[in-house]
Amino acid sequence: MATGGKTTQDGAPESRLPRGPHSLSREQVASNQRERLMRAMIDLVGGQGYGATTVAEVIARAEVSRKAFYEHYENKQDCFLAAYDAAVAQGFERVAGAVREAGGLQQEFGSGLGALFEGAVESPSIQRVVLVEIAALGPAGIERREQLISAYEELLRETLGASPRPGTIPNPLLRAVVGSILKVLYSRVQSGAQRQLPRLVPDLVRWSLSYYPLPAAMDAIRELRPNGPPVALAGGRAPGTLSPWSTSSRGRGASRRTPSLSRSFLVHSQRERILDAVAQLSAEKGYANLTLDDIAERAAVSLQAFYEHFADKEDAFLVAYEVGHGKGRAIVERVHDAAPDWPHAVRAGIAALLEFLASEPAFAHMALVDALIATPRTAERSNKGIVRYAELLVPGLDEAPASRRPPDVTIEAIAGGIFELCLTYTVQGRVAELTELTPWATYFALAPFIGPEKAGQVAAAPAAS
Repeated sequence: MATGGKTTQDGAPESRLPRGPHSLSREQVASNQRERLMRAMIDLVGGQGYGATTVAEVIARAEVSRKAFYEHYENKQDCFLAAYDAAVAQGFERVAGAVREAGGLQQEFGSGLGALFEGAVESPSIQRVVLVEIAALGPAGIERREQLISAYEELLRETLGASPRPGTIPNPLLRAVVGSILKVLYSRVQSGAQRQLPRLVPDLVRWSLSYYPLPAAMDAIRELRPNGPPVALAGGRAPGTLSPWSTSSRGRGASRRTPSLSRSFLVHSQRERILDAVAQLSAEKGYANLTLDDIAERAAVSLQAFYEHFADKEDAFLVAYEVGHGKGRAIVERVHDAAPDWPHAVRAGIAALLEFLASEPAFAHMALVDALIATPRTAERSNKGIVRYAELLVPGLDEAPASRRPPDVTIEAIAGGIFELCLTYTVQGRVAELTELTPWATYFALAPFIGPEKAGQVAAAPAAS
């Protein structure tokens, strides 16, 4: 590894440049340097994470000078995004090439999925960068993730010959399928279990094709629109619902000095205001830009009062998530348990969940976007939250005939797909319109268990009054 010595005018260590008649041109040298820097970035971030990786480490691994690094990239994020884009392009071409070479729908889908999963086994560091570490960049990472989802969605649409549809998502079923597959891939890469992936290909192919052909009941849904009047939900509010406290007329901690209120009430009020502030500010400016001073000012409490309730902002964020998730889950379970049968229970639960999120925009953004990108702990908690909702699908295994019992990965895949649909709406700033996804999310949840026709009938039926 070059750590000193002479350098060329472009800043590269002289010992790294080819000698003799076959030496590279300046353009070739620059291209070679960029390639080495991107490769170093992938290796380091894939092994230790984006946050722990420094420019100095990238330079040392690539064996280029600091001057050369900044001639090619503005900063660490710029280099990381260049490496991410190159890795995604290479991986996508590999999958698309496998699809083109296969014959028949099932073979095309299986070949593409196999190519995607084989890449994860061969280069887990690349997949970790693409699926996990990209979230560390916050909104910029989410934007790249959306581009990736859209590219695979279009490839799947071409493979299936599916028609695009008007609305926020050109084809919500395809978006859900792609989100499901990437969720399965993400969970295996994150846990270091990527070698399991090739064995899942046949099951995922069988599961994904269980939605087709699309029944007439669903094909008749030409546009995404709410499938009935909003349902008035019983239950508590999620963090972020209260109006922000005005600090112009009320100083921090002022409420504590009100003699007519009990100490227990004041403590409870402080805690609620802090949780509301965390949810509101995370949605407004992002977790990374959130400071304790911001939280204290919005909640009208002192920093001392904040530390009486929470260890740090991550602790407050996780508690806010838990409070909102618990209330949402309670609402879903209540309507789920009141339904006449399991298919209608699933529909009622999905409708209630989407209505809850639509009525709680600050919490929805926190749960669907911020938790995914804030810290590794919040991302882990977000995944556990998805699993908790997925448990409501377990009875579907008994609904399916023994001859066509869905594969074990089905429930995990469905939960990931519905999360992807909700994430898309949230990223696009359309949380209030989430309820229009109810028919598609219901069909997506039911078809693998009870078949497309019955699932379509339940999904497309008018909402219960």
